[in-house]
Amino acid sequence: MRLSRTLSTAVVALSLGSGLAFAQQQQCLTREEAVAVKARVLQTELMVATLSCTRAIDQSGHYNAFMDRHSAELQRYNRVLQQHFTRLGTGNPQRRYDTFTTALANDASNRSMASQSFCEETVKQFSDVADIPRGKLGEHVEAKVKGGMMRVGEVCGRDPAMQYALAP
Repeated sequence: MRLSRTLSTAVVALSLGSGLAFAQQQQCLTREEAVAVKARVLQTELMVATLSCTRAIDQSGHYNAFMDRHSAELQRYNRVLQQHFTRLGTGNPQRRYDTFTTALANDASNRSMASQSFCEETVKQFSDVADIPRGKLGEHVEAKVKGGMMRVGEVCGRDPAMQYALAP
């Protein structure tokens, strides 16, 4: 009797353990989610630069051209991000997505206020994205991701999208 209880307890523990491992695995970013995160970061940084630097360097024409060229891809990546927050299965997915996008904007805004050279630096950023052909934003962002220190499969945790987005 004791052996069967011990065995049952062990089976339950293993099941819970493998379920926990599966849940942790579920909270890692996929390659497509990582690209979506970085595309959203880029779009947010360009938006904040446009809004913050209008007096110093008006980039609104460049931002509008970027959005016109890449709006379909950005919309697709936003859907990928929304699906990511749904896949995590904790809390309200829309609220988590909204929190995520707000945090990106706040982070970019804080950096714009903290750096006196922020507006000048955005000229290079707009120059870097000016020649990306329609439909190739993901490839551009993925090339930048591959050059980074953090590998996609290693970005796991309670909120891997936020962790990845705000990584230096």
